[in-house]
Amino acid sequence: MVRSGVGSAVRIAADKKEVAAGLADKRTRDALKQVKRPNSVSGTLRKAGVALILAPDPITAVPGVVMLGASVAAGRKKPLSSDSVYEEAQQIISELDSLF
Repeated sequence: MVRSGVGSAVRIAADKKEVAAGLADKRTRDALKQVKRPNSVSGTLRKAGVALILAPDPITAVPGVVMLGASVAAGRKKPLSSDSVYEEAQQIISELDSLF
């Protein structure tokens, strides 16, 4: 019984060593990271929206607010409609106005 336990521990250690060697490759780690945490559409929209809002050009603020509102609405996992985007944009505009 002890012999089978030791044999099992040796096989587990060998398997762990093989997995660790496979994960040492940067391409493999990056691919696994994408599987584990794929890029978020709402996060990308939020980043782009904030960048457009903060841009010095006043014309980019409108699409930036729309993108920011769409990111919040998409993050809620509800179906996206033009009304929800408009409501979120209005809420974000009022929050931004309160900051300045």
